[in-house]
Amino acid sequence: MSKIKQGYGMNECPPVHQLIPFGLQHALLIAFQSLPYPLLVSAGLGFDAAETAILVACSFFVGGLSSVIQTLGIGPVGGKVPIAMVCSIVFVSPALLIAPEYGFGSFMGACLAGTLICCGIFFAFAEKLKIVFPTFISGAVVLVLGTSLTSVAIQYCAGGSGAENFGDPINYAFAGVTFLVILTLTIFGKGFLRGAAPLIGLTIGFIIAALTGNVDFSPVEQAAWFGFPEPLHWGIAFDPVAILTIALLGLCGIAELLGDTSAMTMLVADRMPTKRETRGVIFTQGITSAISALFNGGPTISASADVGLLGVTRVFSRYVVATAGVIMILAGLCPKVSAVASVIPTPVFGGAVLMMFGVILVSGVKIIGECNPDARMSSILAVSLAIGLGFNAVPESLAQFPLAVSMLLCGVPGTALSGVILNLLLPGRPKLSDAESYPEDVLDDSADNGVSVSQTEEA
Repeated sequence: MSKIKQGYGMNECPPVHQLIPFGLQHALLIAFQSLPYPLLVSAGLGFDAAETAILVACSFFVGGLSSVIQTLGIGPVGGKVPIAMVCSIVFVSPALLIAPEYGFGSFMGACLAGTLICCGIFFAFAEKLKIVFPTFISGAVVLVLGTSLTSVAIQYCAGGSGAENFGDPINYAFAGVTFLVILTLTIFGKGFLRGAAPLIGLTIGFIIAALTGNVDFSPVEQAAWFGFPEPLHWGIAFDPVAILTIALLGLCGIAELLGDTSAMTMLVADRMPTKRETRGVIFTQGITSAISALFNGGPTISASADVGLLGVTRVFSRYVVATAGVIMILAGLCPKVSAVASVIPTPVFGGAVLMMFGVILVSGVKIIGECNPDARMSSILAVSLAIGLGFNAVPESLAQFPLAVSMLLCGVPGTALSGVILNLLLPGRPKLSDAESYPEDVLDDSADNGVSVSQTEEA
C-alpha cells in the first residue's frame, strides 16, 4: 500500500498557488539571515544610511541569485538541493579589521581571491581536508565566532559603539522587547511562528521604535522604487595578508556548508549527500562568493535556519527555495526595501541577533562535545582557544607588531591557524578512513532524473 503523501520531495514542484506562499516563507528567513552581514559591517565601519542601503541591497540580491543557482544548477555549478545561500557573518570580524587599515576595497579583493583559492584547495585536496581541518577545530572556530559576535550584539543593544546615547536605558528597552519576543516565540511558538521568530521579533521592535519617534524614515522616502545593486562601490584591491586570512576562514565556511548539506539530505532523503551534490554545493559557494565580492559582500554560506524550516513544513522542494531566491532578487532590485532595512535602530537589531549569536556559541560547544575530545585533542583546543580568545580580548597587546600579526592571531583566524598547525605537528593524529574523507557516492543521478527518494517510496 502506498504511503500517504506529506509535503513535496526534493525534485517535486508544487502548483503555483502553493509555490509562491511556500517560497515567501523561505524568503522571509533568507531576508533575516541576509541582514547581519551588511548591518554589522555598516555599524562597525560607520557607514551612513545610503551606504548601508547599498550593502543591504547587494546582500539581498546576491543571496537570492546564489539560492537560485544552488537549487536549479547551471552546468556543474549548483548542488540542485533545497539549500538557500546568504552572505556569511563569519566574515564580519575580518571586515572590521581589514577595512580600517587597507580600505573596504581590499576586503572585497581578499574575499574574491581568498574564496577562489579556498575552493581550489578543496577540489585539489578534498581527500585530505579532514586531516588538515578536523571537526573539532571547526567546533572551536564556531565557538570563538559566537563569543566574538555576542560581544558585538551587546554593543549594539547599548546603542552601537560611538553613539551619543550609548548605554541609555531606552536602548536596552528596545533591545529587550525584541529579544523577549524572539525568546517567547522560540520556546512556545510552533511551525512557521517558531522558524520566523527572529524576523517577527525584529519587526515588532522596529514598529515600537517607529511609533515612539526613534526611526528616521527620510532615507526610505528618498529611495527609488527600482535600482540595480551597485557593484564595487568601494572599489577593489588585493593585499596578501588579507587574502590569506579570508582563505583560512573559507575552510571554516566549507565545513559549515558540508554540515548543512548532510543535515539537509538526511532530513529530506535519509542519506548522506552524493559526491555530485557535494561538489555542486562547494562549487556554488566558490562561484557565488566571487560574485558576492563584486557586489560589496562577503563570501556566501548556507542559510542554516532555512534548512530547519524544511523540517517544519515538510516541503522539501528545491523549486520552493528557488522561488524564495527570485523573491530576494526582486527585493535587492528595490532600493526602498533596502532603505527600510538600513534605518532599523541599532538596539533593535542588537536584540534580534543576540540570541542568534548565542546559538552559534552553543553550536560550537556541541560540535566539540560530539567529537569526544581525548588528551591530544583537548590540548590543541586549549591552546587554540586561549590564543584566539585571549588576543581577541586584548588586541592592543599586539600593537607593536604589524597589523598582519594581529589579524592572524585574534579571534577566529588565531583559533583556526593555531589549531591547524598543532594538529599537523603533534604526534598521535588519528588516521582518516576513506569513508570519512568523502561523502558516500550514492544515487548520483537522483538530482537529474526528476525522481526523488520520497517519490520512489510512495510508488
